[in-house]
Amino acid sequence: MVALFVILFVVVLLSIDLIIQARQKQYPLMAAVPKSEHAFTPEHVRIPRGVFFHPGHTWARMQSGDEVIVGVDDFIRKAIGSIDRITLPILGQQVKQGDPVITIQNGARMLSLVAPVDGRVYAINSDAQDNPALIMDNPYESGWLFMVEPSKLAQNLTLLAIAESAVSWVKNEAIRLREFVTSHTLDTATVGETMMDGGLPVAGSIELLDEGSLKMFEQEFLR
Repeated sequence: MVALFVILFVVVLLSIDLIIQARQKQYPLMAAVPKSEHAFTPEHVRIPRGVFFHPGHTWARMQSGDEVIVGVDDFIRKAIGSIDRITLPILGQQVKQGDPVITIQNGARMLSLVAPVDGRVYAINSDAQDNPALIMDNPYESGWLFMVEPSKLAQNLTLLAIAESAVSWVKNEAIRLREFVTSHTLDTATVGETMMDGGLPVAGSIELLDEGSLKMFEQEFLR
């Protein structure tokens, strides 16, 4: 009975997602990057259909059966600029929504990201782990990270954003990132060079942060 409720709940949310996109055409399935390819706007940060976004910039997508695919979102991919190495949970590990389970590394900089849902790790994308460039190319397809068998999906979904709520959230995150980078970087001239399209941050913005500010970014954006 609980499983049926979860399935119906997900179907309703996904149906709303499709209706909104068909009527308003606010964003495509996998947005092509237009004029300023590095800017943080909803048109430049990809928000695919059927994907649920965690506030800590990871995502979850239902598969056929009971599995849920997990990855990092396009926003954090752009913010970090590049990913040299990624560490994932191991097969069979139990993960909990909101707990750090993913580590991404850019040079000497490391950031931890959280699980978007509770569950047991069912599969690992070893290709993405061995070649993080796949995450940079497409974090929602070839760059997915791992798959879980969810244990509290209906409860977990209440914290996640989808469709127009995800677009609104990305807009707010862009503003927050711009303000954060500006207030935590002493070299204001350099900050100015990394802002475009009306002051929006561009790819690799957090590379301007020192170690202390990077930890603050992790707490404020990835938790």
